[in-house]
Amino acid sequence: MNRKLRTIIITGFIIEIFCCAIAYSGDIKKNIPCFAILYTASFITYMFAIYYISKNEETNEQDNNSSRAILWAIIVFSLMFRFTLLPEAPSDDIYRYLWEGKLQLNGISPYSHPPEASTLEHLRDGFFSGINHKHLSTIYPPLTLMVFAVADYVSHTIISMKSIFLVFDVLSIFILLKFLRVMGKDPHNVLTYAWSPLVLISFAARGHCDSLQIFLVILALYLCVIRKNLGTVFAIALAVMSKFIFIIIAPFLIPVKKLKYIVVFFAVIAVLYLPYISAGKGLFSTLLHFGTQYHFNDSAHFLISCLCIGSPLASKIVTVLIFGSVLFFLYKKHLTFLITDNSGNPPLASSSKKEAEKKGNIDVNNFVLNYAFVAIGTFLILAPTLHPWYLTWIIPFLCFNKNRAWLVLTGTVICYYFMSHELFSNMIWYNGEWVWKEVHWLKLPEYLPFYILLIYGWLRAGSVSLFFIKMSYWR
Repeated sequence: MNRKLRTIIITGFIIEIFCCAIAYSGDIKKNIPCFAILYTASFITYMFAIYYISKNEETNEQDNNSSRAILWAIIVFSLMFRFTLLPEAPSDDIYRYLWEGKLQLNGISPYSHPPEASTLEHLRDGFFSGINHKHLSTIYPPLTLMVFAVADYVSHTIISMKSIFLVFDVLSIFILLKFLRVMGKDPHNVLTYAWSPLVLISFAARGHCDSLQIFLVILALYLCVIRKNLGTVFAIALAVMSKFIFIIIAPFLIPVKKLKYIVVFFAVIAVLYLPYISAGKGLFSTLLHFGTQYHFNDSAHFLISCLCIGSPLASKIVTVLIFGSVLFFLYKKHLTFLITDNSGNPPLASSSKKEAEKKGNIDVNNFVLNYAFVAIGTFLILAPTLHPWYLTWIIPFLCFNKNRAWLVLTGTVICYYFMSHELFSNMIWYNGEWVWKEVHWLKLPEYLPFYILLIYGWLRAGSVSLFFIKMSYWR
């Protein structure tokens, strides 16, 4: 057994010990200090593994057998971590998943009635008390609701709901492996996603549904790179129907000068909405409510709000203008550097690559991936609400370009949990329910390292425009 394989195995066992300790310690929300210590320790170990893989990738060339053994070790441990954490107490979001799955199996649209509706009393069960925001109907898009229904059909249990999203999480690992190979990257870099403590906690332990969206986005990007245009359009349309925000990367993936693909994209969306169309305005009412009324753990949005003297309207206008400007810049760059063949598809051939590099020094095998990364990252920075599991959206991109700022943020986000601890915060009545009061000073240890590293990257890039292109690279 060579040294690299031995080191990866030892590191994997150390993380597994921390996973066992987290699972044994019980509900994360009831044991936040203990969880924070274990999470931080596992994150430090994880960062060492990333550094070790990257260092050896640059300095040593492994034989095929050794490389294959290391990859298998990474995969086996990633599965071991997930099964260890599966029995952990879930997020309260999962009780809503179960409720909305049950509603659909009873022929009721989750868009039409909030959980507290008196007409639904006969459907209440032991999970009902755990549902959050009972006065609001569902916020989730149609595809996610359909997955809730499938999981609930299999079994009206927490383990069934967690398992179906864990399947998408595991599938993402294998799609990333194929994607890394196509992009000419070391497949060992899949460790960045597969061993991420934030991914493990978000999906295996807490059971959040974002693994579905991550799988579909990575699938769409992979299919785009291998020029499976119809599959790309289907995948990104499904991704949008599992999380609306991913529509911001659709323009990077839909082939230009091909009206049929745009038609297919909107047709998929229309078909998935058909079973719920009777809800009318209810389809988007909760989404608009959350987008305009709620904010928690925000960073740039909080600073903008302070500059706007606390005016919610002014801060939202400024935030939208900044985000719109960044997207406009990215779309413009995308169109500038996109070299199309006669069919209007982004070319991946070597002859086209040379031409692309002359025009903008951009590798055509990476530019779509990088633009999607920057678009999603900008949204997370400007978002009025940033829960830890939202950061899992960015982690697959770090398998290709290990941005230090984002990697560090997936560790310092542990500060978020202390905002739900009586030692630092207390419950307040807000928007018709009791919620934890936001603790703004806790954002300093959470976000300060991230922004220092991000600004450092901007300074090294030398200009704002180059920064947006280069911010996805390991510096």
